[in-house]
This record gives sequence, structure tokens and C-alpha cells, in this order.
Amino acid sequence: MLSLIAALSNQPTDISIGSQVRTLAEAIGAVAEEEGTAGQALALQAFAYGAMNLFGIAQAQATAATGIATFATSLPVSGAPVAPQAVAIPSGTLMQTGGGIQFSTIANAVLASGTSSVNVGIAATTPGTVGNVGSGAIASTPLTPLGYPLYVTNLAPTQGGIDAGTQSQAIALFTAKAASLGLSSPVAIADAVIGLTASGTGETVMFSSTFEPWIAAGSGVGSGTAGFTLYIDDGTGTASPSLVAAATAFITGDQVLGQSGYRPAGVPFAVSATSPVYCSAAVSGVLLPGLLSTGAVVTTVIASVESYFGSIGIASGSGAGPQTAITAAYQPQVAAVAADAGAGAFASLAVNLYYSGSATPVALVSGGVGTRVILASLSVEIGSA
Repeated sequence: MLSLIAALSNQPTDISIGSQVRTLAEAIGAVAEEEGTAGQALALQAFAYGAMNLFGIAQAQATAATGIATFATSLPVSGAPVAPQAVAIPSGTLMQTGGGIQFSTIANAVLASGTSSVNVGIAATTPGTVGNVGSGAIASTPLTPLGYPLYVTNLAPTQGGIDAGTQSQAIALFTAKAASLGLSSPVAIADAVIGLTASGTGETVMFSSTFEPWIAAGSGVGSGTAGFTLYIDDGTGTASPSLVAAATAFITGDQVLGQSGYRPAGVPFAVSATSPVYCSAAVSGVLLPGLLSTGAVVTTVIASVESYFGSIGIASGSGAGPQTAITAAYQPQVAAVAADAGAGAFASLAVNLYYSGSATPVALVSGGVGTRVILASLSVEIGSA
């Protein structure tokens, strides 16, 4: 390298900092390092996605919301006059909410002569949660021209719209699947239900934890109560009876259908929804002048604090051991994520946590077995010095 640089520049050189040869060598090395890192990342992705494919795991596709639209001769539907003729409503007839969310009919229908309204199934034209709208969100004339003037509304909410999954969610599901192959261990049972969806509701298990009373009561055989409780959470701090029933059937298995379960044979168990413990947080601070805009910092602080609370798992007791750790929201940790969101621009910062409904700041917010801390409210006040 030294000879090459000397030949090209007609100047002798060495490898000291700032020299030509060192600069060139570092530039080549930086490119080689980036290429090597990229190649290794691709190899790891190929390995991970290949393994996921063996288990049939992929990024979840977005699902369109569905519901019922009522076509009528007037709005409100009650008391609408009867139609003097039959009105055909073809499949694909479009309508939209006041905010521009569009739906289309999923079957042909006819408003019979002498009637004032007819119900037709609809689906959102754009998949995802955007299609989950409240009752009465659609209240206008159809976008698709019909043979007779009709109005359309939805008397009940549309539901079932699910956003597309992310790569990180798919990898987390794979990790849980791999961990579920643990010969009915508590961790395997809890991981087995992650991602389980209740039929008909679209509700999914986002968090789970097993609790064994005999471990909490003591280490001797026979102490406490035999068996375990599986706590599940759909991400809101609780779970519906439908999701609890789905998780119970899943870990039990179905011998008639030849589907294996996950619980150890002969061991009693129960499945229960988590109970939410609501927490309120207040963040206030002053930014140093000329560094960051208050609006940008407020947005980042809100996202960071909400992400922190979203990562809190299910509490399973107190004491030592992985199954008996307290899961809580800690004021120092919330203060740290809020400070990080300011990227060093805070001149002063105060962060307080409260049990929801209380005005007394606390160092942590936690609950007993089978609870999860949920952020009920968050106030952020950021100013500039």
C-alpha cells in the first residue's frame, strides 16, 4: 500500500493518522465492513425466515372490516316511505363515511317493491383497523348510482379490521412458537398461546404468563395448590370470555381431531383474563432554546412513554424466581425514556406516576398476580426556556 501511494503521488508517505495511505486503507476497510455486515444480516434473515416458513409463520396480512349496511328510501330508516318499485343493489356498490372511508357491498341485493329498507353485507375497501367505524358513520347516498334514489347507513359498528403485521411481530411469534416446544413447561405453555386469535372476534393473545401456586407457597412437594393458571391479555389489560375459551381449548387439545395440547397430562389448570391496573403519568419540562421544537419533543415523549407501557408484561406475584417477579411501571424508567426523547435538550424535566384516580405520586405502579399495568392517561407539558 505504501509503495502504491508513493508511485501514484510521487511522494513518500507513512501510516500515521491523516496520511494518504491510512485514509485510503480506512476507506477500503469501511466499505468491506459494511458489505460484510450486510452479507451476515442477509444470511441471518434467510435462516430466520426459512425456519419461520417451516412452522407456517409469516407476516400477518391485513384484514378488511365487515358489517351490515342498511339501504333505505330515507334517513332515518325508521318511518321511511315504501319504494314504488324494486331497486337492484349490485355487489360492489360503494358508499363512504363522512371521513372518506369507503365500503362496498359483498353480495347482490334487492330492495323489494312496497318495502322501505334492506340490509346488505359490506366490507371496507381498504384492509386494516381504519375500517372499524362506529354505528351511523355511514349516512349518505351511495357513491354508486342506483335505479332509484336510496340512502345508506350502518346501524351497527363495522368490525374485524386488522392491520398488517410487521416483521418484528412475525419474528416475535416465531420466537414464542419455538419456546412453546418445551415439553409442557410453564414457559412453553405461556408462549404457546401468543398470537392465538379467537374465532369470530379477531381478538389476539398479545401477553401471557403462567402462575403455579405451589411454587409461590414453598419449595416442598405438596405445598400450596397443585396445577397452574394461565393468564392471557389481548393488549388492553384483559381478555374476553371468547379469547379465554379459545386459549383453554388450544392448550387442552382435541383428541377427536387429533390435535395435541400443551398442558401436562393430569395436571389441573385454569385460564383467566388479566386484570388491568391503571396508571396515570405526567411529564413536564423546559427545553434549552434553539435546539429542538417543543412540538417534536412532545410527540416523541408521548410515543416513547406509550411504548414503555406497551412493553410491560403480566405480573405473577412477588418474591424470587422468574415466575414470581413483580411487573410494574417504575418512575425512574419512565423518566429515563422521557429524557431520552428530549435528546439532551431538556433544561429541566419532572416525571410523576400515579395510580389512576390518585393525586399522590408513587415510585412504582404494580398489581398482584395476573395483572398488567395499563397507561390510562398521559399529560405532557413541554415549554422553552
